[in-house]
Amino acid sequence: GIYGQVMSAIGAIGAIVLFALSGLYGGAIFSFFLSGGALGGALVWFRFSHILVERNRNINIEGVKRMIKTGSYIIGSLQAIAFAILLINGLIFVSIGSGGMGIAGGIIMTIGGIFLIFPSLLLHGIRTNSPGKVKIWIIVQFVLFGLVLFASIPGLGVRYGLLQMIVLCLSFMYFKGMVIVHYNIMLENDRTMNMEIAAGMNKETSMDNTMKTKHREFSNPMSDNPPPYAAVV
Repeated sequence: GIYGQVMSAIGAIGAIVLFALSGLYGGAIFSFFLSGGALGGALVWFRFSHILVERNRNINIEGVKRMIKTGSYIIGSLQAIAFAILLINGLIFVSIGSGGMGIAGGIIMTIGGIFLIFPSLLLHGIRTNSPGKVKIWIIVQFVLFGLVLFASIPGLGVRYGLLQMIVLCLSFMYFKGMVIVHYNIMLENDRTMNMEIAAGMNKETSMDNTMKTKHREFSNPMSDNPPPYAAVV
């Protein structure tokens, strides 16, 4: 919660700086839209984190769980939208391009299509309460995070590479961490449900055994040939 507020404040400051630089240096309209969208997203993120902090302070456990589930939905949806856009762009390049552009479009389309599978698994796992599908997404994110982190310094140099590594680590800790928390909540809910089912089955078994014992006691007919009196005495 508090960590999310700090991160969203940093994101808002970065968006304002980007907006100001675009105005000073005559940036394209796309830069204004990008910085404006980033600022809006940062403000929504800050509000979301603030609500999460308030519910945590009020010990509203169910409310916190719902917020974490909603945040996981948002993370998966945004990732799915990004890869869907990548897939569509690849299709456009393949359809209108030729030669190198067609090959590049095919690569982009393949990457977008493959990586679209994983946020789809995440969303479906959250909706159907399937921890296994969410776990696949988490594993893939760790692999991608390691690859991107490994390629940061050689691609951008030491200074910018380290800066990108810091940003990636902070973002990963928050966004992926929220999904991991929801995954653990799902596992805990499954364990609780299994314990309740096992307790219910044990109770039913105990009741069945008791009823069978009583049934045997009352259904045992009296013998037609009782033992002789001498044997009884």
